[in-house]
Amino acid sequence: MRDKKGLTASVPRSVGGMTLLLVIVSGCAPVTGGTASGSCAVKEIVLGSSDLRPGGEIKLSVDWMTSRCEDAGGTNQPAEDIEITITPTASSGSRQLGTIESATGPRFTAAGTFQLPADIPAGDAVLTVTSSAGEGAAAELPITLTAE
Repeated sequence: MRDKKGLTASVPRSVGGMTLLLVIVSGCAPVTGGTASGSCAVKEIVLGSSDLRPGGEIKLSVDWMTSRCEDAGGTNQPAEDIEITITPTASSGSRQLGTIESATGPRFTAAGTFQLPADIPAGDAVLTVTSSAGEGAAAELPITLTAE
C-alpha cells in the first residue's frame, strides 16, 4: 500500500484464520517495462560448478554489484574491491577467499572461482560477497561444506 508520499507500508491481513503479512519494499528495484537498470535489485549469489568441501573450490557470480543505487537516475558505476568471504557456523571467524577488482558487463557482474581453505570445517557456512565502495553492495548465501 502506498501513502500520499509514495512510500510503502506493511499491511497485516487475515486469510483463512491465518495472518498474512504483506510487505512491499520501497526504494530501488528493477521494474518490468521501466527504464531503470536494476542497480539496486537484490543481489543474489549464483553458484556455478563447485566442489563444496574443505580444499575444494567455489565458482560464483553476483549481478548488479554497483557502487550506488542509480535506479532513480544517474549512471551506474561498478562496485570495486569486492571481497569474498566464508564464515563457518561452527566458528565466528570469517575467512577471506579472495577479491574481485571490479564488477563488469552490462549487469555489473562480479564473478570468479575461489579456493576453499583445506582446514575449514565441514558443515554449514555463510558465503558473503561485499564491496564497501560508495554506498556498498552485499550478498549472502548459506551453504553446506561436505567432509572430504
